[in-house]
Amino acid sequence: LGAFLTEINRFVGRTDQLYADERLVPFNALATTALPEVVEIGEFLTVTIHNNGAQQVVRTAGATVGAALVEAGITLFMADNVIPAPGTWLTPDMQIYVQRSMPLTIEVDGRIIQTRSYHTSATEVLGEAGIGLIGLDYTRPGPEVVLQANDVIQVVRVTESFRLADTDIPFETLWQPTDQMELDQRGLLQPGVPGVQRQRYRVRFENGVAVGEVPDGEWVAREPIPAIMGYGTRVVIRVVDTPQGPLEYWRVVRMRVTAYTAASSGKPVGHPTYGITRSGLPAGYGIVAVDPRVVPFMSNVYVPGYGVGLAGDTGGGVKGRWIDLGYDEDNYQSWSGYIDVYYLTPVPPPENINYLIPTQLP
Repeated sequence: LGAFLTEINRFVGRTDQLYADERLVPFNALATTALPEVVEIGEFLTVTIHNNGAQQVVRTAGATVGAALVEAGITLFMADNVIPAPGTWLTPDMQIYVQRSMPLTIEVDGRIIQTRSYHTSATEVLGEAGIGLIGLDYTRPGPEVVLQANDVIQVVRVTESFRLADTDIPFETLWQPTDQMELDQRGLLQPGVPGVQRQRYRVRFENGVAVGEVPDGEWVAREPIPAIMGYGTRVVIRVVDTPQGPLEYWRVVRMRVTAYTAASSGKPVGHPTYGITRSGLPAGYGIVAVDPRVVPFMSNVYVPGYGVGLAGDTGGGVKGRWIDLGYDEDNYQSWSGYIDVYYLTPVPPPENINYLIPTQLP
């Protein structure tokens, strides 16, 4: 080998490194070394390249990491990561790490971006691509998933808005006396207004599409206004013509009418109170049974076709707008249907008047 170098006029200094077929030849062994197929002369460094996990020991005369990679036949993509950086000066026994990038697809804001990255987390890939996540935004797959080549990263933009929903709060109806109406007249003094129960929902949108909502508060937006119904308290005395002559009355009420005698009252003849009414008077013609909540007890009424009767009895089944006409056994007449009953004067004191008698007939 020494003779060959002399023949080609290649001077080798003591500081030069000479390799024969990749084997280092000491300077004092040049004369005795056989001529190899490949001779390398220079100042060489040995470095170890870790290429995506594969280890390669390289002897290089290059000055930088990038030159060593080129000599090792390693081609880089721009997105590959090299540690130390390719422009770093080489040092003896340097460890060089190459992190290979992989092709990835990013779907974001209606765009499809083809890219490469050596990162294995979606968050890091997006950061490298200059794509930020704001607020509730997230990715598919999530940041905890290790990415593989050709994976697709979907960026889900999350926004929220609020939706309001109203429901009615029913209003109540109050009754109020008024002397602007006659007795038994009724009318609306104030219309009711439903209240408003308002509920707020938080609506979640993903990439502009509503995907769900949750309640986010409820309150009364408007209180209901009650309806006020007026009922008349003004008593007007009128006159009704009867076979007994004109009679003054202060109220007339439509009622169900029936008739009874002492024998039909449900007590046996031998009972101590047989034929005795609630007032203590004997049952018979001229005594009528009423509901004292409708007809003042012990007041006089006029029933067309019957005459004047004293409200002196309260039959057990007589409830509401119902009058049961009393008869003697020898003059009993059956009654059914409905009839107008006149409340005769004198007018009882206001505390004894029921201004709101039932409107429904039994």
